[in-house]
Amino acid sequence: MSHERDVPFHLVPSFRQLVWASSIGILALAVIAWLLPSQYSATVLIVVLAAGAAAATALGCIALGRRRGPPTERDLVQILGSPLLAVRPLREAALRGLCRQLLDHWLHSGRVLLPVVSAQRGEGRTYLAAQLASAFAALGEKTLLIDGDFRSPALHAAVGVPNEGGLADYLAGKATNPVPVNENLALLVAGDGARRPLELLGGERLRTLVTAAAKHFRVIVVDTPAAARGPDLEIFAALATGALVVASQGSARPLARLRTALGRCAAQPLAIVVNQRQSLA
Repeated sequence: MSHERDVPFHLVPSFRQLVWASSIGILALAVIAWLLPSQYSATVLIVVLAAGAAAATALGCIALGRRRGPPTERDLVQILGSPLLAVRPLREAALRGLCRQLLDHWLHSGRVLLPVVSAQRGEGRTYLAAQLASAFAALGEKTLLIDGDFRSPALHAAVGVPNEGGLADYLAGKATNPVPVNENLALLVAGDGARRPLELLGGERLRTLVTAAAKHFRVIVVDTPAAARGPDLEIFAALATGALVVASQGSARPLARLRTALGRCAAQPLAIVVNQRQSLA
């Protein structure tokens, strides 16, 4: 599917235009100071220097804000590559449309697994995974939400259940059952896997679990650890051959590392969801 721009969500003023306008204004003041009689030129030169300092400070703040602010849609595509679906903001209405598109263009022909990944912590990955699972369930699709983040599990607290008898326990050979959330949604908590996450995830039982769950669920959404925490997400992404990316922070380097991680496991970005609030888990 083409990379359509269905939601304009991030407009940034042209930094070059600001620099150009400031330069012309300061140059004009300098010319005026040179043309005026000497008794006035000193005052105008002081004004020129003050204006130059103010302009330099303002432009520096703008440049810093641009570097630290949310990346633009163009930035994300350049760093992460063109996703299967459009770049979208983290908004409820946009997520409902995204779920329908994922069902039409990805979650078919035996595909059920949808890992949600991010470059760093605090970008809204867990929130997005929960919202997507709820949206799929609201569309009438049997959905399983899995907390695959053994390092910082959080979904059990959001639902209000103990972090016991979860994915890590199943991978360790113990019996477990998902917790029903509503008619179409169930949650499999992380369980006790913080001490050896890669050892547990690297076994064959994860694939067996997905195969078994696919007989009962149309969609399996997985909250994964951030790429900065380790290679855990690559195991889920490799199994799914794709991943949904959530991004918020403006630094390009973590996003580039995330793209490298997805490349190592031959997983394509399915969509990029931009969280402009940067305050969600």
